[in-house]
Amino acid sequence: MPVAHLKRATMNASAASSGAQRLLRYTSAASAVFAFADVVWGGIVRINGAGMTCPDWPRCRGAWLPALDNQVMLEWTHRVAAALLSLLILATINAAFRARRECPRAWRASWWSGGLLVAQIVVGAATIRYANSPPSVAAHLALGVLTFVSLLVVWYAAVPREPAAGFDGLSALALSRLAFSATLVTFSAIVAAGYMSAANAGLACTGFPICDGWGPAHTAAQQIHVLHRILAYTAFALVVALAAAGSRSTTAPRDAMRLALTALLLATIQVAIGAATIISGLAPVLRSVHQANGVLLFASLSLATYALYAALPASSMIARPLSAPAQTS
Repeated sequence: MPVAHLKRATMNASAASSGAQRLLRYTSAASAVFAFADVVWGGIVRINGAGMTCPDWPRCRGAWLPALDNQVMLEWTHRVAAALLSLLILATINAAFRARRECPRAWRASWWSGGLLVAQIVVGAATIRYANSPPSVAAHLALGVLTFVSLLVVWYAAVPREPAAGFDGLSALALSRLAFSATLVTFSAIVAAGYMSAANAGLACTGFPICDGWGPAHTAAQQIHVLHRILAYTAFALVVALAAAGSRSTTAPRDAMRLALTALLLATIQVAIGAATIISGLAPVLRSVHQANGVLLFASLSLATYALYAALPASSMIARPLSAPAQTS
């Protein structure tokens, strides 16, 4: 009897643990999708000049439910969506805690989601306090994008995957560092774009490839715009290099290489949309799509970087970024 009871208890515990892992996958996926939608909607609010239609925080025009004309509706729904996202993130953290033994990496990644949530609330209030100044807008965008990606990492770490075999050596480390560099520069380009938009420098340069040909930037607005372009061009070159290097690797994780190829496709689309946006005179639809595609590009690179570093053996721990902890399960 004791043996049979122990076997039943073990089976029940295994089933409960598997259920916790499934719950984590569902909540993290839902949170990530919602976070992406909120980032895109926030961009639409800014692009349509509705960012200060609610000049106070956390209320809007002194009320929890203000009169919702077209402009106020944009900003107020963005705030409501942010509140709902906060609840989803808390649910994800709770699910990660319950599945922490099966998915320790997902549990650790959820700490970042929680910390970014707190930071985003503070910066969101500061954005209103400083009337959508370029630094506050750029910080708000950066935290929103990082929150989305942190939730994606939670989901990715919660999905069972076969470990990569033979991914070691200087070539593996170099590929991982290349992916990290592409991710970092892409993120910088996104933040610079947010700053450029808030500074109304989107049309400071209407020529190509730099500002008006190869000439230097003269005004402050042109310098802001050129910085974004240089970062975008550098990011594209790094993504091309990553896809090319990854295609020659026989030991890199397949997931990472598929993500790298996805990033190459998204980067190509991003350059085309960016050019079309300038040519169109900053058409709002193109600006919104440009930001959304850029966020997806950064997300694909982030997951590729995480997958590559997670596949490195423990001996390479000193070279790992904080976002990709050593595999413990």
